[in-house]
Amino acid sequence: MSDRYAKQFILPEIGPDGQTRIGAGRVLCVGAGGLGCAVLPYLAGAGVGQITVIDNDRVDRTNLQRQVLFGESSLDRPKAVAAADRLRDLNPDISVDPIDARLNLDNVEVLLKSHDVIVDGSDNYATKYLVADACVKFNRPLVYGTVTGMEAMVTVFYAGQGPCLRCLFPKAPTGWVPNCAEAGVLGSLVGMTGSLQASEVIKLLVGKSTGMQGLLGRLWVMDARDGQSRVMAVRRRADCGTCGQPPADIVLQSAPRPVLREIDVTEARALAGWPFLDVRERDEFAAGHIPGAHNLPLSELQSGRISPPAGSRCVVYCESGVRCHTAAEILKSFDYQDIRGLRGGLPAWQAAADSHSTQS
Repeated sequence: MSDRYAKQFILPEIGPDGQTRIGAGRVLCVGAGGLGCAVLPYLAGAGVGQITVIDNDRVDRTNLQRQVLFGESSLDRPKAVAAADRLRDLNPDISVDPIDARLNLDNVEVLLKSHDVIVDGSDNYATKYLVADACVKFNRPLVYGTVTGMEAMVTVFYAGQGPCLRCLFPKAPTGWVPNCAEAGVLGSLVGMTGSLQASEVIKLLVGKSTGMQGLLGRLWVMDARDGQSRVMAVRRRADCGTCGQPPADIVLQSAPRPVLREIDVTEARALAGWPFLDVRERDEFAAGHIPGAHNLPLSELQSGRISPPAGSRCVVYCESGVRCHTAAEILKSFDYQDIRGLRGGLPAWQAAADSHSTQS
């Protein structure tokens, strides 16, 4: 057995047999963002034999504060590919398969069935609920994690042996829910959360005979503001709409197809004749905006207090791009036919402007 893992398999809870099981393990990580970047290097370092990373995003400079698998040389590269390159360098003895795509109804079944443990490193509720429901349907353990602001949660869902995500949160939030790009996030807390997820994956691969207690049926909650953490019991609900029915009857629902096309700053500048709609709140708009943009706060759009200006095409932007998708759905109902979303939001526009002035 490779001396690479010497400090790991001398642990009585793992041993040579456990290390062999880790090496035979197949893990799918959904998302190569903050959580994925914290989970993946520890799985690769531990010797997980097959790691698959699926993510359709590209590396942005704002990611580097917490997505520590990446560096300046990774900018604008597909996250899955950049992560895989780093993992292969960390451990060339394992197999790493990057998939530059989004998890969806077309690929979820084959991906889950070909892996032993699934890690949720996603940053949106549509994906979280798709992968959680699919894990119930295809009988796979899910190591779940989420971080918002200064708070984090980790647990393990495994239908038949414990609760599923819908036992804890029956329905996904609706409307605009801020992600880390909108609400902010403490990078070190993301790292702590992902490290705990990696530990749970290793315990699942090694098995129960070691005496290690995992987080199946238990929810770890951390508040970094005061350093307090606690573990709470999570029980399976008999009336759960997902794990409370036969797996064959579970109908998976994917995220709706976006109605806007994302464009970068260069493409947006070429559409100077188009109306630019800023869907951030009024105080955000007052603090800074793209010159000539019209403020159309998403909260007021959703409540019906305001209506968009008449038109059929526009460029929509917010702080990161998240609110644009919700705004685009509303704009579509007002007969907008061609809606473009500014990738990276206002910070991307300002960064490009700063770079141009420096070069001048």
